Amino acid sequence: MNIPLIMVVLYLLVTTVIGMSFAKKNQNSNQYFVADRSLGIVLIASLLFSEIIAGAGTIGNAASAYQGGLSSVWANWGMCIGCIIFIPLVGKFYRAMAVRHNVQSVPKAYACIFDKRSQILMVVIISIAYVIMYSTQAMAAAAIIAPLLGVEAIVIVWVCTGLFILVTVTGGMKGIAWMNVLHSAVMYLGMFIVAFRAVSSVGGIEVLRASVPSEFFSLTQPNLHTTIANALGTAISFLASANVANATFSAKSLRISNRGILLAGLVVVPFAVCPAIIGICANVALPGISPNNALFSMANSLGSLYGGAVSMAIIAAIWSTAPALLLIISTTMTRDLFKGYLYPQATDLQQMWFSRIVAVVVGVTGTAVGFGASSILDQMLGAFQIRSIVGIVLAVAVFWPRVNKDAAFWSMLGGGAVAVYWQFGGQPFGIAPIWPGALVCLLIMVPITLASREKVSPGFRLYSEAVKEMENMESEASGLSE
Repeated sequence: MNIPLIMVVLYLLVTTVIGMSFAKKNQNSNQYFVADRSLGIVLIASLLFSEIIAGAGTIGNAASAYQGGLSSVWANWGMCIGCIIFIPLVGKFYRAMAVRHNVQSVPKAYACIFDKRSQILMVVIISIAYVIMYSTQAMAAAAIIAPLLGVEAIVIVWVCTGLFILVTVTGGMKGIAWMNVLHSAVMYLGMFIVAFRAVSSVGGIEVLRASVPSEFFSLTQPNLHTTIANALGTAISFLASANVANATFSAKSLRISNRGILLAGLVVVPFAVCPAIIGICANVALPGISPNNALFSMANSLGSLYGGAVSMAIIAAIWSTAPALLLIISTTMTRDLFKGYLYPQATDLQQMWFSRIVAVVVGVTGTAVGFGASSILDQMLGAFQIRSIVGIVLAVAVFWPRVNKDAAFWSMLGGGAVAVYWQFGGQPFGIAPIWPGALVCLLIMVPITLASREKVSPGFRLYSEAVKEMENMESEASGLSE
């Protein structure tokens, strides 16, 4: 009896049913895209935790740890830092834009404080970044499911792609959020059990440390500047993260949003250590295997139940992320391109149908793009560093009233273009994309801003007014609830 296969199949059936059960509840675009601003702390935390872990936080983390050690955790720890800095730097901005202007996407928020040029540029940047992150999800799932079924991986890749699309077009934001509550519990429980058992199987933590090179337990591998770039790039990119912004848009209030985001970030810290430790254990117990198979192979070597537990945890990470990424891309394309430019009079029903068509097209083409990826973790880190450039611009603009639409647009275009070139150009001179991208961004933004005659830009005035209205509305709502 193939116990891991049975566990995975049953799990997929249950979670797919949970996601699809919300299809009839999505009666309008507000319910579909932002859950009618009804999500509480637990749903916000579960939504974000399971989305930011993804295949990169499980399979990719373990694969990198198998090759280089514990420093692989910085991809996820950078996300924790990102959640923490998001709250004081831009959390209030996104919530105010949602309350005052019914903003439901990051590009639309940029349009409010800057202009429509920045909105279109953000559509392009978000689409590139999120397609990169989505592209490896089906392959990561196939790496687990294909060996269990004894079927060609390419077949499973496309079956998984179909299921990702199905959950996205039926469940919407609330369906994905409830589905991710189960995903989060399964990921946490499965990874901690297997990590503990893996360390025991190799003789304990001291034996493990003695069995691998000393740098495997260093947190600054392969070098300090790359470690800082990965952590900083990931953290800053969260300032323009559609995942975190969507949580802010969908929460009952700013306070609930902040608490949910903080909780999601904090629970990532201990979790990230688990796949890394499992990967290091695999290096000792199973030398010579493919790094991308380290997580499942190590768990399966401990017994079929452990193999099933980690399989479910990996599938949970992937299934919680891929539909959310598709929803983010389709929301962005619908709200900011279709309704914003192509067809401003689009009805709710037309917007939802367009969003679903985009999910199908991006789901298929994104998976095709992923066939050329060599590393799940590297793909994600590159996407984060590209996105970090526009996060820098927003953070500066929220605290420097003088930053105007021209400074924002040209700095995002210049810095973003350099970061994209650096990533797809193979990171020349071994320099991570965030460094040249951020340098060019600031070199453009600062002089244009200083040359402006206005000490306070129109966008900053609009933002200040939106914050006051939001605070008044949420204060009144809090008073009524009490």
